[in-house]
Amino acid sequence: MHIGFRTSGGRGEYEIVGSHSGYNAISLEGWTFNMAWPDGQVRETGLGLDPGSSGKPRLRSLLDPPFQIGRAVAAMLLLPDPRRNFAGTQSGEPVARQKGYVLTRIGFGPNSEFTGVADLVKIDPSFVELANSDSSQTIGVTSRWETIREILDMRDHLPDAVRTELEAHEAYLAGGGVVGPDLVAIGVSLRRAIAASYAGFFASEDPVPFLAGRLGVSPTGVTLPPPDEIGEEEQAVKARSAFEYRLAKSRGPSASAFRREVQSAYAGRCAFCGGKFGGIPDVRSGVDAAHILAWSRYDKDDVDNGLSLCKLHHWAFDAALMVPVYSRGHYEIRFTSLSVGVDEFSRSLLGQDGTQIPDDRLPSDTALRPNPKYLQRLYADLSIELLS
Repeated sequence: MHIGFRTSGGRGEYEIVGSHSGYNAISLEGWTFNMAWPDGQVRETGLGLDPGSSGKPRLRSLLDPPFQIGRAVAAMLLLPDPRRNFAGTQSGEPVARQKGYVLTRIGFGPNSEFTGVADLVKIDPSFVELANSDSSQTIGVTSRWETIREILDMRDHLPDAVRTELEAHEAYLAGGGVVGPDLVAIGVSLRRAIAASYAGFFASEDPVPFLAGRLGVSPTGVTLPPPDEIGEEEQAVKARSAFEYRLAKSRGPSASAFRREVQSAYAGRCAFCGGKFGGIPDVRSGVDAAHILAWSRYDKDDVDNGLSLCKLHHWAFDAALMVPVYSRGHYEIRFTSLSVGVDEFSRSLLGQDGTQIPDDRLPSDTALRPNPKYLQRLYADLSIELLS
């Protein structure tokens, strides 16, 4: 389930999309909506569901004056203020620019709670999506909040004017009240203070990456929640999360050992296409050691948690377009529902759905072949839907 931006009407309205714990939008009419935040606060949102003339419930602000949830969440995350409609949004990247984008989605995390006795929803936001006329960006709520906390921990290294606005933002949220325009104003003042203090920063930009860079706050490369903390219906977001966690690889000796062991076990062949692109004298290996379960999430540098894949199939696997499936004692190549976005010719270059992987593409030691338990965990994390 998520809160989604309504593209029709142009009034900056939102709606509840999908289901969670057996509840859908229609069943939540008249309920109260609270939001849990990574700082431990649970605050009212001032939101209500209105069925509207179309019968499709809209998530309206009951505040006076109304203040939409997209602007509230953006202000809490120190994002520049979004627009209420796509008309007038900017193009290209960065997406997060003052009045240059729309906050299009707020994902419900697994700790969201629905209390039927009290008609109460406690939203645990896991990610937000931003979009402008031709680009989009997904931001993990907890990751962003942790970066803000790291910046606050190093506030003494910032100019007084910048520190003052950061502390005003911190104090506002610590109060636990309903978020309103005053928090947006603090964000505007913060960006102006940064622009006045540092050459090269413009008041329309996202302040968090800039301040993190100035203070040496090191990004992990992972911004989204782990795949298993994203709702089941968010398959594309889950795939992006899994990709981020795979990229956040070990940089120590264990990473090199894992790569050598997987490439050796598969004799330099890609398990999906059978191409022998590794082990060629004086030629850099063209096969990668891909983790089934991301190292940064599961810390498993074991060969049975690996696959030897050429560059093309490594991309397709990380993008969750195709996966190996263990069935009746053998492995098959299966395409997922995400692959329907690839045109027919390009998909044919990746292989044929349902093709059995021959034994000579797999390790001769069966104990080193992809562990079915790890594959099942992967499918669950990504909410994999195979093509029928």
